[in-house]
Amino acid sequence: MRRAINRLGIKGSVLVTSNMKPVLNYATNNSTDTSYLINSVQKSMTAAMVMREVQKGKLSLKDKLSKYYPNVAGAQKVRISNLLDMTSGLDLEKGQELGTKKFISDKANIDHDQKYTVFDAKMLGKWHYTSVNYIYLCGILSKLEHKTYEQLFRETYIEPLHLRRTEFLWSNMSKLRAVNWVPGYEMKEDQYVVKVKRKTAVKDAHNELGAGSIVMSNGDLAKTIEYILHGNMLTKHSKQILFKGKAPTFYNGGLYNLKKYKSANGAGEGYYTFMRSTKDGKNMIIIQDNHTVPGEFGKIKKKVNRIMSIMMEV
Repeated sequence: MRRAINRLGIKGSVLVTSNMKPVLNYATNNSTDTSYLINSVQKSMTAAMVMREVQKGKLSLKDKLSKYYPNVAGAQKVRISNLLDMTSGLDLEKGQELGTKKFISDKANIDHDQKYTVFDAKMLGKWHYTSVNYIYLCGILSKLEHKTYEQLFRETYIEPLHLRRTEFLWSNMSKLRAVNWVPGYEMKEDQYVVKVKRKTAVKDAHNELGAGSIVMSNGDLAKTIEYILHGNMLTKHSKQILFKGKAPTFYNGGLYNLKKYKSANGAGEGYYTFMRSTKDGKNMIIIQDNHTVPGEFGKIKKKVNRIMSIMMEV
């Protein structure tokens, strides 16, 4: 397996677990406890936080978005379940970007996004991947608990799981150095250069609230996914509902819930994150890379899938 992973050509960190214990833990670049921006893999954590609100009785998957954000186009037709599985019919108006030009607050960002969210009734119930779904879920979490998303994330994951290599990208440099964070690079003209300046990366992290704002080491990511899939954060019934997707993508709860395993991928700002897990979260492959090459993400993703399939057969 190590040879197969090394052939991917990644410059980062690798963790493979079996029965929740590391069987491979090494780095081809950086170190085993390096923290990377996990991008969209964070959606699985946000989704689990939402499902916990359902367990508490504070939220229903059948609730309409209009209950919380009545001014969003199509909000009276979109349900919480549609946001979780990306079947809302919502998207951002063409030419617009998430968040304000200069970050002010999470609320200001969501207020901005509401103005430029469009609804396509024909796409309601059909899968269309866009982070705007999870932005609204973050806003709903804050409304329900009267806390910021960052406060809720820390209380849900960082503090109880004692995550030592996890932080928000917008934290100060001393905190980022403490978690062994590295910037993301992209290949340009045969050399790796920083993908985006830190100021831009931080703004993007704010704009992708709950969907691409966390840096994590492989060990912390594995611990968090294990907690969500195997731990007591969610009931067995909640997991069955949240992590069961429909064909053709089988996406729900921030994960692609395939027949043999679950997967999540993150890409952006010069980072790649690939997470593959058995349904119970006990066996896992996590690969993170901060040296990316344009056009290579899809190719690497397919190869990681093959490696996970082989692992499942052993």
